[in-house]
Amino acid sequence: MKTIISVCLLCTVFMSACMYDASNQPEADQLVHRYHTALKAENWDAVLALYNPVFFKERNRKGWRVKLLEQQKKYGTLQHVRQTYSQKDPRYSGDFYIYGYTLIFERGTVAETLTIFKGLQDNALGIVGHTLKAKKHSG
Repeated sequence: MKTIISVCLLCTVFMSACMYDASNQPEADQLVHRYHTALKAENWDAVLALYNPVFFKERNRKGWRVKLLEQQKKYGTLQHVRQTYSQKDPRYSGDFYIYGYTLIFERGTVAETLTIFKGLQDNALGIVGHTLKAKKHSG
């Protein structure tokens, strides 16, 4: 009997975890919109303010700013942002929102992936992952 009760309790816990739904999608969408708006305006302080401090534990803040400036210098002004995908990934520690974009600059195109996180303990929403990869053009 104890075993049946234990199994029922475990099933209840696991089922409630599976039914958990990330509810911060609109806020995450707004954050990436603010990011791209600041990027187009070349407002680097506003861009960097959207990153979660965790992001800069693995990278130098000034170095990341330089990388963004070098990208702008190499490719020119950001002309258009096209979303290619988005997904949400709820976890026990919080919610991850992953976005893929194609950034179209004056002189080139870059594939971008942004990972946004909102923790259950730390209620802050911010960029925790960011990759940029130049796209090759045929012809």
